[in-house]
Amino acid sequence: MRTRTRDFPGTDRETSRRLALDVARDEEACINEILELRRTNPMSLEAIGFLLGTDPSQISRYLKGNSSVTLTNYLRIVRALGYRCRIVFEATDAGQAGNAPLADLRIASHKVSNARRTPTS
Repeated sequence: MRTRTRDFPGTDRETSRRLALDVARDEEACINEILELRRTNPMSLEAIGFLLGTDPSQISRYLKGNSSVTLTNYLRIVRALGYRCRIVFEATDAGQAGNAPLADLRIASHKVSNARRTPTS
């Protein structure tokens, strides 16, 4: 999945990798649910592509995880299949080590180097 290449630059390498894998798993679960909807309510990629105004091959890339896709496009696909989507946010297991990436975060003060200068008269 493409998500695994995205990182969390504000964290250390290990935490970034773990968070990126978590996001990839969530995206994979979303794709699997959409594929299950297509199995129970068959609709061709051509029909979905027509409804969304895009090429069927692009829909295929979305559902294989081979193409970067926004949450909005996943929601559009689900709607084209005749369903609504409800997103549930669940807290991660706080008992697992490293699941609170902001707990130890310390932001150092920094100087803005690209500040706009005011013109002098």
